[in-house]
Amino acid sequence: MAHYGTNAWKVYNDNLAFMIELAQKELQKFRKQIQDLNWQRKNDQLAGGAKLRELESNWVSLVSKNYEIERAIVQLENEVGQLKQQQGDENKENIRQDF
Repeated sequence: MAHYGTNAWKVYNDNLAFMIELAQKELQKFRKQIQDLNWQRKNDQLAGGAKLRELESNWVSLVSKNYEIERAIVQLENEVGQLKQQQGDENKENIRQDF
């Protein structure tokens, strides 16, 4: 046992060192994959943020145009109402003149 025991212990230690080395390499591989995944997610989020800003700008522009159109409609409706009132007043005057 004294003669062969030390060699067995050395072989066991060498196997443990080899297993540690393999585990560290695998850990590095996983860390690299995680880093790559996080980098890809960041790029996707940045691209998505740019697209959202573009869409928001477009939305604001369309809402502003809708507001202008609604304002123009109200103004035209007021003008039509005034014209109808003027026409009604003129008709009343014509009727009075006829009698």
